[in-house]
Amino acid sequence: MYYPIVEVKTKDKLALYGLLSEPTGSKTIYLNIHGTGSSFFCEAFQQIFYDELPKLGIDVLFTNNRGSYTLDSWQDTGAALEIFEDSVLDIDAWIKWAMGHNYTKIILSGHSHGTEKVVYYMNHGQYKDKVSAVVLMGFCDSVGTQKNFEKTISVDLMSEAREKVSANRGYELLTGHRRAQAGELPIGAKTYLNYFSENSELSKTTSFRSNTKLPMIGTIKVPILATIGDHEEYTIIPIKDAISLLEKENSLVEAHQIIGSGHCYEGYQHVLIEIVKKFLYRNKFFI
Repeated sequence: MYYPIVEVKTKDKLALYGLLSEPTGSKTIYLNIHGTGSSFFCEAFQQIFYDELPKLGIDVLFTNNRGSYTLDSWQDTGAALEIFEDSVLDIDAWIKWAMGHNYTKIILSGHSHGTEKVVYYMNHGQYKDKVSAVVLMGFCDSVGTQKNFEKTISVDLMSEAREKVSANRGYELLTGHRRAQAGELPIGAKTYLNYFSENSELSKTTSFRSNTKLPMIGTIKVPILATIGDHEEYTIIPIKDAISLLEKENSLVEAHQIIGSGHCYEGYQHVLIEIVKKFLYRNKFFI
């Protein structure tokens, strides 16, 4: 098999890379945006997409973005330093690449924090109208997850972040907790404020914690597939309630819970891909 590495440059000159399945001449592409600190080559479910979708005439492209890894010293990027709104520039670049390679049907997929980026993109992206369908794998509420995490620690991360930014040291990592981003990753002061200040743009994407409305989901006008496991998830409210809220907000949502699966679908990749394939079939992405 031939899996070419492809490169794009964002509007602000970042170099991003992705892994393309062996080109088939297809006009349809499945384009995935990874979650916090991940990359195009380390998703547990990735290989099954490359194995299965090209057989059906759908090319696959898993991509990097400015939130790849924790810190990338080469470009001064990474999950600890990114600004959420800038994720639009990354997805713009990938969709522009797809259009430039004659793909006319673009399935925009995200996993975990990538689902929040995809939802935000479908409200603010330059090429959002070029997207034919959306897939949200392991949909989550990062702000709610952070709030729950901070209830378990004794330090005031918000105060530390504000102090550092006020002193023009927003690039510095928070030290009040070694893994200040939800107990999983370090985070810079400027990024912390961007993500977790009241009424941040991130807070408006998939705010399951409110258990009332998901306005950004409601604006999406293409078919939406949402999948989730049944443990190690980040919906804040019960998963069944999160699914109901998605379906209530947008009649184009088709949601599935995979019983037994964790957040990254390890051991359940075949279940996940069958759900995705059936969704794509029902929406006429292949016959």
